[in-house]
Amino acid sequence: MTTTIDGAADTDGTDTIGTSAADIEFHYDLGNDFYALWLDETLSYSAAVWDGIDRAEPDTAALPRAQRAKLDLHLDLAGAAPGARLLDVGCGWGGLLDRAVRTGRAAEATGLTLSRAQHAHVRSLGLPGVDVRLESWDAHRSGRPYDGIVSVGAFEHFATADMDAAARLAAYRAYFDRCHGWLRPGARMSLQTIAYDGVTGGDGPVGAFVAAEVFPGAVLPRLGEIVLASDPYFAVTVVRASAEDYARTLGAWSARLLRARTEAERLVGPDGYYRYRRYLRACEVTFLRGAATLYRIGFRRRDEPLRPAG
Repeated sequence: MTTTIDGAADTDGTDTIGTSAADIEFHYDLGNDFYALWLDETLSYSAAVWDGIDRAEPDTAALPRAQRAKLDLHLDLAGAAPGARLLDVGCGWGGLLDRAVRTGRAAEATGLTLSRAQHAHVRSLGLPGVDVRLESWDAHRSGRPYDGIVSVGAFEHFATADMDAAARLAAYRAYFDRCHGWLRPGARMSLQTIAYDGVTGGDGPVGAFVAAEVFPGAVLPRLGEIVLASDPYFAVTVVRASAEDYARTLGAWSARLLRARTEAERLVGPDGYYRYRRYLRACEVTFLRGAATLYRIGFRRRDEPLRPAG
């Protein structure tokens, strides 16, 4: 397949309209053992759901339960049910795929990732009914419709900072168009993404550091862009904004990484350890100050896409 938005090209299934496979691997292929030091046992690398978890309980201990609550929320929003076929776009290390099949919320689940390390990890789990692919969303093809789609923490990579507003909107709209085609009539979809809130872009020192040292090739959307891009194909059913959920998750990750400093420095060196500690703390402050927020959005497929006005 060859894509044409903003000149991007996909010839082998590992490049995409947004962040390149090389930039994805720069971050996510740092080492599964390193991430396992400070993520929870589900290897969820996105904001947890902290509803109902008492502040008196250490967040480092409560993190696995909060992450499972996040996975269950997205399965609910996507309408996952026994016998369902589920697609996870940007499946990471497979926590949601694992949760879906082990709890009977899906009979078949397909995961897409551009990270070779993540792909290898999910394959090593040997999950029944799970098909994980080293493949971009714009290269994906499905022989049968899905009953639900989930994407957690991947939308930030669907456009790049060098795209202008029109190109970003075109990339986002192409994604929702593709999702519409993958889903059966009346099906639902779930999305979790970081988004700009109190600032309009990533030009500040934190944004520049993250772009150069942590997540090259990524750009955050705004809520208005998501709604405008999705509206022809999906009705929005739920919008939850929770910057606090991400700040609390980042605090837990940072504390767990600090506790594992010796092993982390052995795996990625002192500079790598310091870079990630700085990244986690800087992002925590970004959410606490309201510069960025977190959205969890539920969608229902429009059986007939809306035609443009006029």
